[in-house]
Amino acid sequence: MSVILKLRSQALAQLNAATIAAHTQAQGVGQPQVTVRTRMRHRDLLAKALTGLRAQVTSDEHTVTAAWAGRRIQFTYDADGVATAHVDGPAINPAEAEQLVLSVDNAYAAEVQRQVYERLKERAAQSGMRVESERTNADQSISVTLVASS
Repeated sequence: MSVILKLRSQALAQLNAATIAAHTQAQGVGQPQVTVRTRMRHRDLLAKALTGLRAQVTSDEHTVTAAWAGRRIQFTYDADGVATAHVDGPAINPAEAEQLVLSVDNAYAAEVQRQVYERLKERAAQSGMRVESERTNADQSISVTLVASS
């Protein structure tokens, strides 16, 4: 079985199994398809996130595909930056597809955070500042204290 998720380039809307099931029933027979909002706009960061999840990743100018543990997810981007995620695997159900997309979204968010943090440190150094302290909070956000170098 496979599940198709249509993704839009905005903050991720929370999926839930009830929404997917209701949509699947409304669609009738065939592949479940759900439209969700996502922040996974940058293919290179998406590929890094998927690699971090230990997926075998391939990509081209329109798609990013990941495969692991009997599951496969393919993100296809159109000209407007809207992505469709096609999730498939043996006997995959909508709840599993939801969990897979949410785990990819979490990994993507972590990649974005890493990139922003590295850029912050570079720009701080260029501006004559240095990192005095940093702390990873319970929600995995990072608090950074910068001081002007003398």
